Amino acid sequence: MKVDEITDVIVTRKDELDSRHELLDHSEVSGEEIPVIGMSFGSLPLAQTFYLNYAKKVGFVTKIRNTNFDKTPKESKIPVNQSIHYTREGYRESLVNATTWTNRITATRCRAMMYVMLDKEKDSWVVSRLELRHSHPCSAKKAVHS
Repeated sequence: MKVDEITDVIVTRKDELDSRHELLDHSEVSGEEIPVIGMSFGSLPLAQTFYLNYAKKVGFVTKIRNTNFDKTPKESKIPVNQSIHYTREGYRESLVNATTWTNRITATRCRAMMYVMLDKEKDSWVVSRLELRHSHPCSAKKAVHS
């Protein structure tokens, strides 16, 4: 899927985005490397790897937030959807004393995420929800991936 401009950015919650939420600089990323709604993958690991590589290039770290499975017998648990989020998506204050640690924010209320669903008819994974905006600056140099 070729992308000329980023237009498939949606708000996945009812409330509006804060004015501080910004779309990342995609100058270092080719159009084929930017996720868009409707993009399909042959397998769930391919979708995960695609978003992980995108995140590395623009400067944030991801985590798998949840995976839902088909309601089949436990022996054959088949995933049907998965959401992959920025690792610091929520918000909480650090438990470390402020006098010993200067960076107290451990989460940023960032809503960046990609949600993929299994299309059983086509036997492929399709991006159905996507948020590319971040509530914080991202830096590829500072992003640490394991």
